[in-house]
Amino acid sequence: MEPTGDRLFRRALEAAAKALRDLDTDQVPADLRRVAGRPLPLPPPLAVSLLKGLDRYDWLREKALEAWPEADAKAAGPDQASALLLQRPPGWVSRLIALAAGAGGEEARGAGDDLARRLAVVEAEAEEWKRRARAEKEGGAKARQEAEAALAEERAARKAVQATAARADAALEAEVQRWRAAWEEAGAERDAAREEGRRTRESLAEERRKRAEAEAALAEGSGTAGWAADPLSMAAHLDWAAGMARLPGRDDDPETATGGAALRLPEGMRPDEKAAVEWLVQRADATTVIVDGYNAAFKLASARDPASARRRLLMILDRLQQVSRGPMRVLAVFDSRIGPAPEPAAPGPVEVRFTDGEGRADEDIAILARAIGGARVVVSSDRAVREASEAAGAMTLWSEALRDWSRRR
Repeated sequence: MEPTGDRLFRRALEAAAKALRDLDTDQVPADLRRVAGRPLPLPPPLAVSLLKGLDRYDWLREKALEAWPEADAKAAGPDQASALLLQRPPGWVSRLIALAAGAGGEEARGAGDDLARRLAVVEAEAEEWKRRARAEKEGGAKARQEAEAALAEERAARKAVQATAARADAALEAEVQRWRAAWEEAGAERDAAREEGRRTRESLAEERRKRAEAEAALAEGSGTAGWAADPLSMAAHLDWAAGMARLPGRDDDPETATGGAALRLPEGMRPDEKAAVEWLVQRADATTVIVDGYNAAFKLASARDPASARRRLLMILDRLQQVSRGPMRVLAVFDSRIGPAPEPAAPGPVEVRFTDGEGRADEDIAILARAIGGARVVVSSDRAVREASEAAGAMTLWSEALRDWSRRR
């Protein structure tokens, strides 16, 4: 909106500005030099400076009237205030004040109307923005509820999938374990069947060989087998025959010295095979195992050094005791005449005994087999040791069974 002063005195300002443009530069007062030459309309500060110059300088008013010869202070209209300012007739100040007041009221009313219109527009816009905000808020709340519902549904579905996957994994693992156990059991049965077949074939071959030798001897008119002339062969054969005759399951097995039944191997299992040791470690009952030390040690170790063979045997016996399912006490008896006892060491799980110079390990083993109660097993390839131990009520295994068992592990 145009300021009141500019609107009332617009013609007077135009005439004064024209008069200043017609002057030389050195003729223009210092306070009006900023106004001279400036295009109209003037900025408010410069318009105020020019109005002050018209009020101060009479010559400037005369120059302005020359530039505006039609000025008439009596004619009503928008230029009457400019004519009063330049001509200044009697009473011009009061008339000018009245004109200014009327212009100010009209301007104020116009400004009020304009402000009312603007306020109405602003209020309408504010109401529209409020409506949009409410709609956005309602839409956001609905969208949030939908998102939360979708998220909860997704979480429930994810938990269900995870539970199903876990159950499937557990079932698959159980099935794999079952098939693995069945596979291992079938493999063990296959190996056992192969071993049994091999033994049967070897036994049949040995039986055929002996029969052929016997038939050949009979054909030559001799009733004695070919090995009878060799004392060592005869002793080995008698040792083997005596061991086979005492296989568990026979009615003539001895009773223990304390009156209890002797421990027996399962039917069909021989005391010289590693299966006998495997059966022994699977027993859940308490067992005492007495080992003929150097007899078993020299079966296990290729070296003939007593100390080295002894260490090897004790390692195997320690493993035997560790893998035993039931409580197992293991005693190893060494003949000190074959190898001297080592320096005293920290006690281990296997009990070690060395015979003195006056006794023999064979006798000590028989004494232990008779003195110890419960299930006893004596391990030795010496026939005399086995016979004495069986007479004392102990079950016997051959050192070869322990050797083969240790090689398998």
